[in-house]
Amino acid sequence: MTDDPRPLRRDVARNRQSLVDAARSAFTDHGLQAPLEPIAVAAGLGNATLYRHFPTRASLWEAVLTEPMQEVLDLVERCLELSATDPWAGFATFVRETASIEARRTGFSELMTTDYREAPGLLALRVAVQDGIDGLFAAGQAAGVVRSDAALADVAVLQLSIAETIRTFGRVAPTAYGRWVDLVLDGFRAPGVPRTPLSGPPLRGDQVRRAMAERHRPSRQKA
Repeated sequence: MTDDPRPLRRDVARNRQSLVDAARSAFTDHGLQAPLEPIAVAAGLGNATLYRHFPTRASLWEAVLTEPMQEVLDLVERCLELSATDPWAGFATFVRETASIEARRTGFSELMTTDYREAPGLLALRVAVQDGIDGLFAAGQAAGVVRSDAALADVAVLQLSIAETIRTFGRVAPTAYGRWVDLVLDGFRAPGVPRTPLSGPPLRGDQVRRAMAERHRPSRQKA
């Protein structure tokens, strides 16, 4: 598609926005590899209209994901500013806030792990986000508040574990992930760095059983 300074006709713009809204819901519910044809159906449009606006999955990703990726980059930049005076707060705030994004949009981990080679705008934003994460982690280690034997790859594991916790227990206890975030952050604290009280009560046994039953139900239905 070529750049065109003329505004879209009202009906064309409305169709495009309907597709973006439907795609956002589909990606939230089914992941970024959700099939595209049902998105057109959900928007009340045909496949031809979908592919006229978004000829590739990557072009649809850019329309839907640029805003949330920019939100993460803005967060990183705020945390880097905080890190200049309080390196632990900068690192911990980023982890806590991205967990909140994951819980709200169920997508932070996927934003950071999807192959964006065909979506250069998203790729550039993610590189900037990753550079910021690197900076937060390095600042924490240099200040002696992040344990010296931790590695940057451990941060990725931390974020994926938070995402999995939210997926598993989010329906049963939507805010319980905050306690898990506190626990995993404690694993990154250098010896001697004061700990903060864990947020929220632990899960009850019945909540754990319900969450695990829901986790395994889809696989049983598919079998």
